[in-house]
Amino acid sequence: MNKAVLLCSAVLAFFVFPLWLFSCKNMEGVVRAPSVSLQSVDITGISLKGVDLLCKLEVENPNAADLPFPKINWELFINASSFLSGTAESREPVKARSLTVLSVPLSFSYEEILSSFKSFKGRQSLAYSITLETRFPLPMLGDVVWNFDHTGRIPLVQMIAFHNLSSRIEKLDFTGADIVCSVEIDNPNPFPLPFPAIDYSYTVRNTGFITGTAEFPGSLAAEGRTPAEIRLRAAFPDLYRVIPALRTVGEAASLLSLSSLVVLPGFEGEKLALEISGSLPLLKEPVLSFRGISVKNIGLSKIDFEFGWDLDNPNGFVFELDDLDYSLLVNGNVWIQGKLAAKTSVAAGRKASIPVVVSVSDPALVKDLTEIITRGTDVNYELAGTAAYSSGLRLFSGSSLPFSFSGRTKLLR
Repeated sequence: MNKAVLLCSAVLAFFVFPLWLFSCKNMEGVVRAPSVSLQSVDITGISLKGVDLLCKLEVENPNAADLPFPKINWELFINASSFLSGTAESREPVKARSLTVLSVPLSFSYEEILSSFKSFKGRQSLAYSITLETRFPLPMLGDVVWNFDHTGRIPLVQMIAFHNLSSRIEKLDFTGADIVCSVEIDNPNPFPLPFPAIDYSYTVRNTGFITGTAEFPGSLAAEGRTPAEIRLRAAFPDLYRVIPALRTVGEAASLLSLSSLVVLPGFEGEKLALEISGSLPLLKEPVLSFRGISVKNIGLSKIDFEFGWDLDNPNGFVFELDDLDYSLLVNGNVWIQGKLAAKTSVAAGRKASIPVVVSVSDPALVKDLTEIITRGTDVNYELAGTAAYSSGLRLFSGSSLPFSFSGRTKLLR
């Protein structure tokens, strides 16, 4: 070998080897391990679907170069049993000479918990623990690992409930009763819930009369009571058709029942139920009957007739006939259109007569009617209109009922 080459090699070895040896001995001082701590574990979301947790790790990188994102293995324990596990990874580096917060989100559903741990049903909360293994792959140092654990409690889904069911009659008339049902739905959960549909049943004298389902917009407020209102119409004609015996009584026992199928995790298939008994006042429509047409006076240029009604009050309270608009046609000719001049009061269970005197002065009509009266010929009549009623009965809002009579009759003196 050339002596010059040997000399150069010896010189290089003399200078380079100490440098390499120095570098190997001090590499640990060049790449320094970061400082890692568990900053927090918080519930960031809670709903009917489940719970969202967020674990935050604080990493301080003292190096002049970025470090690769660590591999974070996490495991969730419930009732000391492993429930969920996963790994958080990212391509984003941990910046050089900075403090970085690494987020590890995890989520689980109530359905998963309650299907795995059925004994937790009805509990207000459960204990959990999380372990986090943070593994940094560092040059020359290999994998550096930090282990953390955290314990806490998670609220569980609670059953909703009906409270303060009530019913009241808002409006009452001869045709029926408007009933308002009110109930409060208690949601003890720390999150809103969808408003449940409510099935209702209204029975009278143990006979089903009104059924249906009420649906509501919006949601049940978290940790509070949300009111719901259901409106019913009890039509008396329909009720008397279903229960004929009610035609002769003034009130009947009633029962309002509410129920709702629960769709909460852990409570599937269960029902809310509540009922309240009451009494339904029963009103009967006044019976208006036509008394016919009679001749009061016959003159050369005018004929006076009297017609009228008998008004029967089948109720146990007094009512007033406030107004009565009518139109009378005889043989197709309008004799009169008018209204009563004064109110008529009808006592409970009694009848009242309502007479009306009509004068016909048209010469041609007077002539024709005189011949009809003299011969005793029948006439066709049509009498129609509207009667308006009121009463001092509580909640009674008044009623306007149409009437119509037609037929053939003689004009008798």
